[in-house]
Amino acid sequence: MNNLQPDEALYSLLCKYLLNEADQASRQWVDAWRKETPANEEVLAAIRRMLEVPLPAAAYPGLSTDASWQRLKASIGAHEQPVEETIVTPMRRNYLWLKIAAVLVLALGLTWVLMPGKQPQPQVFANAQHAALPDGSKVRLFDGAKMKLESGFGKKERRVAFTGKGEFDVSPDPDAPFVILLGRTEIKVLGTRFTVNYSAGKLVVHVSSGKIQVNDPDGNKSVVLTQGMLLRRNETQEPFTVAEHIPDLEKKQLVFRDVPLKNVILSIETMYDVRIDVQDAALLRKGITSNFENETIDNVMASVAFITNTTVEKTGERQFTLRP
Repeated sequence: MNNLQPDEALYSLLCKYLLNEADQASRQWVDAWRKETPANEEVLAAIRRMLEVPLPAAAYPGLSTDASWQRLKASIGAHEQPVEETIVTPMRRNYLWLKIAAVLVLALGLTWVLMPGKQPQPQVFANAQHAALPDGSKVRLFDGAKMKLESGFGKKERRVAFTGKGEFDVSPDPDAPFVILLGRTEIKVLGTRFTVNYSAGKLVVHVSSGKIQVNDPDGNKSVVLTQGMLLRRNETQEPFTVAEHIPDLEKKQLVFRDVPLKNVILSIETMYDVRIDVQDAALLRKGITSNFENETIDNVMASVAFITNTTVEKTGERQFTLRP
């Protein structure tokens, strides 16, 4: 076989790149290849180290000619004469030295891929910190939170595995959706600000701006959340509970403008993780206009009772009843 094998061709090209003998198109290809993964840069560095090893004393120094490069490629061909049957001139000795370097680097590259301890480690962020991701996205992690960038982050997708509580400010990129893995649940987003709190099977997601899609564990159901929407799923709760009219989750802000009591109740239940029963179904159609911020659930329920001309009774640790 007169042509180089794929691995040999790659390493020959890299050697030529390092010797400044590659043409402009080849150099542009190698420059792009170097950026694909840290492992590629490490392979190139290994070749550079091999080429910098001092040559034998009789080696001929002239390497930067096209003729010498053609002879180097020929020396790697499958029909090359055995070394012991060849007259080793100073020029030939030089080519053999480069060939040995290329073969050693190939072995080094394979070892890098096959040995688990030598593979590039995934980027991990843990505990309270502000994380700046390679795509320009920003994530605020709270105590106990952990985020791992999945392999291939930034190529077709930007996938991260996440647990705990975090605030995400995702840079838009229609060609590479941002995907957050929360156990078996996943969130897909093109660019928005939202908060996630995922721990022990419980999930809370609030959107401050933009739009995201949340897929359930089985992948058969999904829900789209927009600004001011809150999703909650408890450990055994299926499907998700989704509410609107919540501009700011941290401040427990609720804003209602002639919103039916049925939807007001859903927003309160989802924010405070409580259950509210209404004894008179006709009340559920009544329009409610009110604002709440940093109020306790007891104060919120007292206000709702006043607006609807009902009485409120706490019937359990996290359960209330509105009676006419």
